[in-house]
Amino acid sequence: MKQLSELTGLYSLSKTLRFELKPIGKTLEHIESKGLIAQDEQRAEEYKKVKDIIDRYHKKFITMCLSDFKFEQNSLETYVALAEDTNRDEKAFDEIKKTLRKQIVETFKKGGSYSDLFKKELILKHLPEFVSDEEEKKMIANFSKFTTYFNGFNENRKNMYSDEPVGGINLVHT
Repeated sequence: MKQLSELTGLYSLSKTLRFELKPIGKTLEHIESKGLIAQDEQRAEEYKKVKDIIDRYHKKFITMCLSDFKFEQNSLETYVALAEDTNRDEKAFDEIKKTLRKQIVETFKKGGSYSDLFKKELILKHLPEFVSDEEEKKMIANFSKFTTYFNGFNENRKNMYSDEPVGGINLVHT
């Protein structure tokens, strides 16, 4: 039988500590005088709206890239034939789906602003040129020094342009 000392200290113990920071004194005065809380609340509201603008930009980008897109000769026909074949070779079917995804993604990568779609340049350069509404331009400008707000959102959008099968979807649909 093992001793208690042999069973303790074997694994690290994780604890969650909860703290609340409460500004006091000059810090509280500074936050109130600068209106930082109100600015943050406004930015949180505008974040949702700017995400919608970014989605519109992506939709326009995808439409532009695919407007003249054509699959390489016979690749789509091969896909259709394999998709309809109940006795198909699954390995060959996976390969043709991979080929089709790569063709689509290569078309996106040739799109003019592809390299900026997931960087701060999207907020700083492309979106201001994309929108014509002055209120939308102002909201976008409010994020010029806060582009990192969109890091996670941009990572999610980057997945749309991946040539890897995601979530059981094996072909990019538009």
